[in-house]
Amino acid sequence: MKPQLTLQSPLELPHQEISNYLNQLWISEDEDNSGANTFTLMIWQPAWLEQYLVQLGLIDGPIIGTLSPEIIKVAKNLILEKGISRTTSINSQELLTFLKGGIKNKDYEDFRGQFFESSISTLNPRRLITLAPTLNKESEIKTFVSAYCPLSDNNMSQPICGDLVVIRGDSNSINEKGLKIINELSIKDLPSWLWWNGSLDESPEIFDFFTKHGTRLIIDTANGSPKRCLEILNQSINLNKDINDLNWVRLKSWRESLAMIFDPPSRRAVLDHITEIDIDISGSNPLQALFLISWISDKLDWGFAKIDKDEEFIKIEFKRNNGEKIVTSINSLPLGNPSIHSGQVIGLRLISKISEVQKNNTCVILGCESVECMRLEAGGMADMQLIEQVVPNTFSSSESDVSKLLGSSRGNTSPLFENAIKIAVQIFNSLDKYL
Repeated sequence: MKPQLTLQSPLELPHQEISNYLNQLWISEDEDNSGANTFTLMIWQPAWLEQYLVQLGLIDGPIIGTLSPEIIKVAKNLILEKGISRTTSINSQELLTFLKGGIKNKDYEDFRGQFFESSISTLNPRRLITLAPTLNKESEIKTFVSAYCPLSDNNMSQPICGDLVVIRGDSNSINEKGLKIINELSIKDLPSWLWWNGSLDESPEIFDFFTKHGTRLIIDTANGSPKRCLEILNQSINLNKDINDLNWVRLKSWRESLAMIFDPPSRRAVLDHITEIDIDISGSNPLQALFLISWISDKLDWGFAKIDKDEEFIKIEFKRNNGEKIVTSINSLPLGNPSIHSGQVIGLRLISKISEVQKNNTCVILGCESVECMRLEAGGMADMQLIEQVVPNTFSSSESDVSKLLGSSRGNTSPLFENAIKIAVQIFNSLDKYL
């Protein structure tokens, strides 16, 4: 982590005094530095899993708000040892419900919002506001303020500083008082982002507050019910509001790998004769696979025809402009290792039949590991031209993914993602009757 110079220890202040304090902070500390002229980043950071594990003594405190390797390991072991379904992700409500019974609502050291990853700090946010809801349902609002300066390797440059605000309390207190504090802390001339680092099913009144105030959104549709997630995405598109999804960001390596396979001109004809696509996912959330299928159908100008569902798979049928049918399926696989994000794509098989002669046809297989590639080879695929590739599936922290979005985007919704959303919503509206 890149070093930070903290100008002061986090100071607990009554919320009524925060605005005046921040207005005076830079003048009192350094007449030559009035703070970064960049953006405001607000984070909804419940860290429910970490709070439960600390409360139960399964990990040591303090509560930081980061999904550490220790938290991932302990959560996965709990799922395996307690007989919870292996399709359950560590961020799922099912795991939280299982942990809920043993807590005693004790207070622990809570450092959420007081430190953040260098990948974000090097972007020099002007103001970083953390909403830190607590498990204790009777926790009154507490507010903390501090200032920071990322230390530069260049001794000649002036540090670009910002301030940190933490609003901690139970969800009701944050809704009733915390959102008023947010209003008071807004910097009108700077863009503002909300990173909703939790389930999209929780605290809808708090989430809706930010959507109504024009805040740019960063969400994760792997964390929430598919219906609620798609409603948020569809509403944002219809209202021309900027939104980014970490679940879409994590698809980048799959989209790039597939695009590179068909980049050579000699393979372009294969695209016009695709008949089947199978996508395997870990867990039951179909959204990431649905985004991938929607992206492919958009790029190849397929029209959605119909959908069918049973306990093991979702089958989606498309048609080309010439009336030819393409059958795609999303298959949920129970794996031995619980996933971090529900519904992560782990394998893709694409079949193109250009001829009645099998060896002239093509089967493309992408897998996150060689075992998945071997599974998808079953069913006579060796009689076709076989193109295989293992897609890197390295874990990237949410903080790192958010920093990439903040560093590379002006906040606009990706046009590719916007088109995929429209198709995914159309498909899901037909799927909804099965759910």
